[in-house]
Amino acid sequence: MKLIEELFEEAQKQNKKDLRSFIRDRNKQKLREQWILGKFAQNYNQIIEQKMIYADLLNPPSPDFKIFNLNQNWMFDLEITEALDKNRLRDLEYKINGYKFVFVSEDDYMNETERLIWQKCFKNYPEHTILVIYFNVYSYLHDYFESQNNLEYDLFVSLSLPEKCILSEIWLLLTSPDKIIEIL
Repeated sequence: MKLIEELFEEAQKQNKKDLRSFIRDRNKQKLREQWILGKFAQNYNQIIEQKMIYADLLNPPSPDFKIFNLNQNWMFDLEITEALDKNRLRDLEYKINGYKFVFVSEDDYMNETERLIWQKCFKNYPEHTILVIYFNVYSYLHDYFESQNNLEYDLFVSLSLPEKCILSEIWLLLTSPDKIIEIL
């Protein structure tokens, strides 16, 4: 069991050390998940009374983490996945000179989000598993969300969700600005 903050800092160090490797390398997936966990916990802990403090890293096919509160009592399991722009390839996001991001324009992010939710809803997860979808889509949405003071996430109300889902909660994590949205 480790502090979520320590897992996040570990991921941040690797991210700063070698951003290209951090984003592209399949062997760094667990570090990327730690980064997403840290970002999610920062936002979650601002709005939910029982804080996410500790995590155990789990191995597939389990959820990615077991989450514990300050008293080290188990709260829930957490599965992380990422919604990317359609046909987005991480390797194309860099220019050789300076590693500047070149974002592939988004195309139908709602279908991708729905696909991920449907895919995860029917996996064999333990009870009390939460899904966090890192909404890594570069689109006008970021500018829209940033301009709103009290966000009403009407855009996500139209998601087609399964009637029955093994997951107890589904959250979207947006960055730039950092926000979380509870879907289920």
